[in-house]
Amino acid sequence: MTAARQFGFTLLELLVVFVIVGLLMGTVVLGFTGADAEQAMRGTAERIAMRVELARQYALQRNKEWGIYVEGTDYRFAEFDPIQATWVEQAHRPFLSDRAIERISFRVAVEGLDLEQFGAGEGDLPDIIVFSSGEITPFEWFVEPEWDSLAWVVSSDGLARVTVTRDE
Repeated sequence: MTAARQFGFTLLELLVVFVIVGLLMGTVVLGFTGADAEQAMRGTAERIAMRVELARQYALQRNKEWGIYVEGTDYRFAEFDPIQATWVEQAHRPFLSDRAIERISFRVAVEGLDLEQFGAGEGDLPDIIVFSSGEITPFEWFVEPEWDSLAWVVSSDGLARVTVTRDE
């Protein structure tokens, strides 16, 4: 008499398969989480570029200078009042003060221009000025993550449209 042969898996074999599947699923979920943050960072950079272009259109239409203050994790738009010689923060959509998404900060590099005509102290001047002629202060606005990744750069040479590129 021969013993009946049993087919199936042992408990140990099933546990090993479940551990492997669990590790693979964890890796995929973490990969998607990082992709969401990267996509949000890119969206932030593209939204900034659109808002700067919109400020350029407002400056042209109203024949007034506009400014953009960039401070760490937020930025705000202002319009220059030549009568009062002050920058008036814009409190209407789409120029309400905006904040970076979590774990992202801003840094601006601007080419030096003589801005004394606006009568404000050095600390009172916006980081970027949009002139009523449609020109803009040449700048590079870095949207930088706290995690290990490349920044997105919103930039303009002063005449061309604002562009969004990945930092190298």
